[in-house]
Amino acid sequence: MFLPLRLSQLREFEKEVREDYPDASVSYGYNYGAGVNITVTGPDFDDESAFTILGCLLPVVSDEDFIEDLFELFERESHGDPNWKDGMRPEIWLYLSVDGKDRYQFTARANKEVYNSGRSPDSYTWDGYKTWYGTEIKEDGYRDITSEEVKEAIKKFS
Repeated sequence: MFLPLRLSQLREFEKEVREDYPDASVSYGYNYGAGVNITVTGPDFDDESAFTILGCLLPVVSDEDFIEDLFELFERESHGDPNWKDGMRPEIWLYLSVDGKDRYQFTARANKEVYNSGRSPDSYTWDGYKTWYGTEIKEDGYRDITSEEVKEAIKKFS
């Protein structure tokens, strides 16, 4: 079950999306164990709209103030969970959905490495939600989108 995520920085992202895509709606949720879900629902998405929206989100979620606010929330939600103290940080997911079906999914982490409870928190490489990976979901299957392809597409469409 995801709880509403009420961080002021996301309102700016929503405003930007709605200016470019007036028929789109934006929702945010979080779950301590599952991370952050941001869903943009619209009549259709192609590569240009997908990477334009992701290009709007990237500076918001990689901003220090946003990360600080997000981590404060998750630390409160951790209720002393040792995983939080050991360096577990939430993943951020962006879903672009048409008629209740995901068309694109993107994800980023705070650290470059996947969380492992056996590691020292100091051993992680900070990324600050700057590296994104994606999947395009098509009628006939999936297309994985590498972080390099994501960077190039954001540059192309922003």
